[in-house]
Amino acid sequence: MNPQPHTWLGKYRELLAAIALFLVLDLGVLIFNTYTSHLIERDTAHINTAGELRVYSQQLTKALLTLRMEMQSGDSYQTSQAQLSESYSAFSTALQHLQGLTLGSSGPGASMDPQSRELLDQLVETWEPINTGVLPVLNAATPSAWDVDDAVNRAVTRNVRLMQLADDLTRHLEAQAVSRAASLRYIQLGAIFLASLNFFFIVFKFIRRLLESDRQIEAARQETREILDTVREGLFLLDRDGHLGIQQSRSLPELFGRPVAPGLKFDELIAQLLEPEQQEAARDYIDLLFNRKVKPALLEELNPLREVTLAAGQDGRRKGPTHLSFEFTQVLEQGEVRALLVTVFDISRQMQLARDLAGAEARASSEVESLLAVLDQDPAQVRDFLKSGEDRLGMVNQALQDVQPEARAYAELINFAFRAIHSIKGEAGALGLLEVSRQAHQFEDLLTPLRRRQDLTGDDLIPIAFQVGELRQKLAQIGEVLAKVRRYQEAPVSQHPFVELKKQIEHLALKVAEDLNKKVRVEVNFPQQAPNLDERLLRHLHEMLPQLVRNAVAHGIESEAERLQAGKLPEGTVRVEFATTTEGSLSVSVRDDGRGISCARIRARLLELGHPHELVESMSERELMATLFTPGFSLQEEANEHAGRGVGLDLIRDMASRAGARIRLSTLPNAYTQFTLQFQPAS
Repeated sequence: MNPQPHTWLGKYRELLAAIALFLVLDLGVLIFNTYTSHLIERDTAHINTAGELRVYSQQLTKALLTLRMEMQSGDSYQTSQAQLSESYSAFSTALQHLQGLTLGSSGPGASMDPQSRELLDQLVETWEPINTGVLPVLNAATPSAWDVDDAVNRAVTRNVRLMQLADDLTRHLEAQAVSRAASLRYIQLGAIFLASLNFFFIVFKFIRRLLESDRQIEAARQETREILDTVREGLFLLDRDGHLGIQQSRSLPELFGRPVAPGLKFDELIAQLLEPEQQEAARDYIDLLFNRKVKPALLEELNPLREVTLAAGQDGRRKGPTHLSFEFTQVLEQGEVRALLVTVFDISRQMQLARDLAGAEARASSEVESLLAVLDQDPAQVRDFLKSGEDRLGMVNQALQDVQPEARAYAELINFAFRAIHSIKGEAGALGLLEVSRQAHQFEDLLTPLRRRQDLTGDDLIPIAFQVGELRQKLAQIGEVLAKVRRYQEAPVSQHPFVELKKQIEHLALKVAEDLNKKVRVEVNFPQQAPNLDERLLRHLHEMLPQLVRNAVAHGIESEAERLQAGKLPEGTVRVEFATTTEGSLSVSVRDDGRGISCARIRARLLELGHPHELVESMSERELMATLFTPGFSLQEEANEHAGRGVGLDLIRDMASRAGARIRLSTLPNAYTQFTLQFQPAS
């Protein structure tokens, strides 16, 4: 005999009808309860606010009376004035809230009934004269006695009426709320009775079938549990709604380092394990997995959770694995993806080995880079830099030891250290010693927030001492490399003092341009006849010119798109000119064909930094240009490795002063900027 189709419909007809009735009844009661509760919540908000008006009115009147008494007796009345302001603000806020409710613009419910609105209108009308009298008292730093007397008279004469209206409004609203609550109780009692009858009927019909189904389900669950308890990987199902299935492998909590509740949202789970970028990528990938049209081979290649680093806990540590790998397998049903089988592996050991290998390669690369940089430079120049850098770090270290235990001394020390490190970074960049330059830049990142603080303590200097040691170690490494390159000591030294300097300037300019994604051409012109310069002057040139060239590329030369928009060639030009006179003086200029310096731009930047508007507007062009040389000032809003610290020109000014040189600045917006150093002959 062939089975009749849809026999389950006849078998469960009574139960289906009972369930449908139960749902309809529940839905009706739910809608009524929701609506009535909505109204009760609205009335409660009205009642609370109306009751607050009475309290605030009393507090306002009391504060006014106290203020008048204290003023008459000559006592301090700031407390009374503050209490008056507080009670006035509270009353006004409550009244505005009620007025908003009457308009239906805010609050938990719709607008008030006409009687409530009428009472509220009367209350507002009674309040307005009090409000008019109180405002002059609140707005004056020292209120006059006449204003206080007027406010007291207005409040005293109208306070009783105001409180009465608030009471009337409260009682009316309470009556409405009580009536609605009674209706809600009657409906709920009736619904509970009908639902109970329906529930007993459903339970009676289902009880035997449920018992049998439970026995079968329990047997299947036990078999599944035995399997899941034996596997070492994390296993669980993920449904289309993003919830974890009930069945999970025993190792799952150990892998995640936390209990994993069945039904937990996968988003909530990864929110505690992964960084925000990884979370977003995981959500997008899971959406793709539930798309049956996407090829499985492509999905496997796109998996962003194949290797993930778990986020640290609140204490900065993590229990259990630090790296996991997630694999996803689609569970298909009639051609559709019903769920995902997620397998989780602990790959912490593999990742640790990979990190160790990468670290070893990085160290080897760093050493090779330092070796190549030293080989590419004049050993004498490198030795001079190492000695100068060690001297500067020694002075910083000595300053750390001798600093007085006071905030001002700490601030001066940090500024001193910043200038020393910035100088080391500039010279290292000019020599191509990128490891030293990067280490110095990290040192600047440590010092920058400290320069802005006013509450420095001795503990803030501890990381500085550590960074000094790190930078000294870098210099020592370069020294060791230099000591091994003895052949440079035998190489002929160029007779022209500017040849090596030209090489360093060109190298630095191209490196800065590459880092900032700019195009630049460097022109260095010096007389063929080498001038007779002493070692001191050459040393100053090696310190100052890299700073000016870095400044020209970072601040002056625009991006390629900006230059094209301004009608310029995409490649900027930085020109360094050396000129000597018969008297023996030397002039060096660094000129770029970039954006120039606008006085309006300097004014705007000063205002952004909080300088007084009147002072900024009264400054002449000469004074505005002079601000470029002040410590901490920069036209660049965000700092990077090459600009934005507000130290470069300040450092050049100090170097020029020590060298006995004059520095001149000339510029034209959207055309050029030129810095000129004028060195006088040695006496």
